[in-house]
Amino acid sequence: MKLLLRKNGLRLRVNQREVKSLAGGVILTEEVLFPGGARMLYVLEPSNENSPDASFTADVIRVAAPQDQLREWANNDSVGIYFDLPANGTSLRVAIEKDLECVDGSPEERDPHAFPRVIGKNC
Repeated sequence: MKLLLRKNGLRLRVNQREVKSLAGGVILTEEVLFPGGARMLYVLEPSNENSPDASFTADVIRVAAPQDQLREWANNDSVGIYFDLPANGTSLRVAIEKDLECVDGSPEERDPHAFPRVIGKNC
């Protein structure tokens, strides 16, 4: 799972294995370790709630998406699930996307479990 941050939004990209896991109810977690012992976790989890949610507490970014929506998404050709959440008088834009194969990046950037890219050529 990849995390990208830009302006007031976050994007999580997941490969084929991770999408299948999410559809099966598995929580995905990644960890970033910093010099000095600090760490940050980011979590994407299926939820039994009807609405998505996101939070940042105790160095953990957590995104929850409705389980039914994740299952449906896993079985169709849609690239992503998108939602806006109220956040301190503005909104947090959240994107959960299928990670498309990188066709012109370095070998270490390529994920053998990425989704096939139909159009475009950038990572």
